Amino acid sequence: MKVLILGSKGMLGGQLMKVFDNEAVGWDRGDADVTEFKDLKLKIEKLKPAVIINCVAYNDVDGAEDNRQAAFKLNADVPGELAKICKNSDIVLVHFSTNYVFDGEKGEYKETDLPNPLGVYAKSKYRGELEIQKIGGKFYIIRTAVLFGPKGESELSKKSFVELMFDKSGKTDTIKLVDDEISSVTYAVDLAVQVKILLEMGKPLGIYHITNSDSASWYDFAREIFNITGKKVNLESVSSKTFPRKAPRPKKTVLLNTKLPKLRPWQEALKEFLISNF
Repeated sequence: MKVLILGSKGMLGGQLMKVFDNEAVGWDRGDADVTEFKDLKLKIEKLKPAVIINCVAYNDVDGAEDNRQAAFKLNADVPGELAKICKNSDIVLVHFSTNYVFDGEKGEYKETDLPNPLGVYAKSKYRGELEIQKIGGKFYIIRTAVLFGPKGESELSKKSFVELMFDKSGKTDTIKLVDDEISSVTYAVDLAVQVKILLEMGKPLGIYHITNSDSASWYDFAREIFNITGKKVNLESVSSKTFPRKAPRPKKTVLLNTKLPKLRPWQEALKEFLISNF
């Protein structure tokens, strides 16, 4: 099974390359411009993959408020074009979405719950979901949340919250963290493995939620990081109102996985990651 991974040098793309190993072909920015649709179509038709896994996205939640066109291009137009290419060539498409497609009012969300995105980033990601579903074909839309893991090879690969906390702890005595925004947490390594299992099992097509078990606020997440490492840091829990941001955030978006075996708790995955990398 030949698997094409788009965004192969990002955090998640890098882990998928490892998991699929010899089956994987990785394309990053230097290999293919996903916004040049005609060229992309020709390159994919020449490669003839059985599966395309799309890890390309505009992930700057606040930046999207000022860059609406760029956010919708990568998060909606590109998935839609990939869906067309995949449908025409009988390719399975795997696309990643986010817990931010929900408004946070309900708190916990199943795969069948109706999204109601708040900001531009969230709306662009939901539009991507709708484009894929409208076009049809063979697809898996995987919603996930708060991804952490080894940084990707690409210089554009963002640091995870774990790395940001270590950076911050070296520059200040006290770190203020929001305690009233709660979501699921996901280890990129576990997500990549579960994606492969999903494909190998031939599960029904559609929408899936894949995160590690349990949920956390940003304060909870940071506290666990420093508890595991034994690093002495003064953490202060604060309201989200303390940090005014351009994009609205949902208060609680815990993704319920009702279709697949549950993954281990995020705390256990975090411990493995910290022991292996820090």
